[in-house]
Amino acid sequence: MRMIAYGLLTVILSSFLIVPMVELAIVYREKIVLDSAVRNASRVAKDRALEYEHMRNLDAVMDEERFKDYFAETFEDAMNMSRSSSVGNTLRFTSDDGKFLPFTITLDFFEEDDGRQVSKVTIRAEADYKFKTALMRTAERLNPNVNYELSTERTYILSVRN
Repeated sequence: MRMIAYGLLTVILSSFLIVPMVELAIVYREKIVLDSAVRNASRVAKDRALEYEHMRNLDAVMDEERFKDYFAETFEDAMNMSRSSSVGNTLRFTSDDGKFLPFTITLDFFEEDDGRQVSKVTIRAEADYKFKTALMRTAERLNPNVNYELSTERTYILSVRN
């Protein structure tokens, strides 16, 4: 009888170790999904936002509003989200399927002119993480310091080469 009790105790204690590891794997997967969505959305926005008439002179002049619109549209499609608000260079998205908590994306645009014009954009996406396992959701309810934030930051340099 003692061996059965030890076996049950081992199973219960190991679940407290395995469940956070499973949650960690899910977090890494979602970070990869977020990073991929930001990369793809910025690639599409970069291709569509460069003004072609300036490209003849090898200047990378970017229309910021077109960049934001194309970025938001592609990010919405990749993450199954809808744009809830857009104030200045800050975009907010809400999840259509409830998989993610609301995302905030900040776009910072810079232009350099050293003989030819080069545009830079820094994209920062962040949201609180929504725990998937019951044990971690319970831990988050009991202790508000357990929260975790999904975030990624990328800087893209837009230039034209001959």
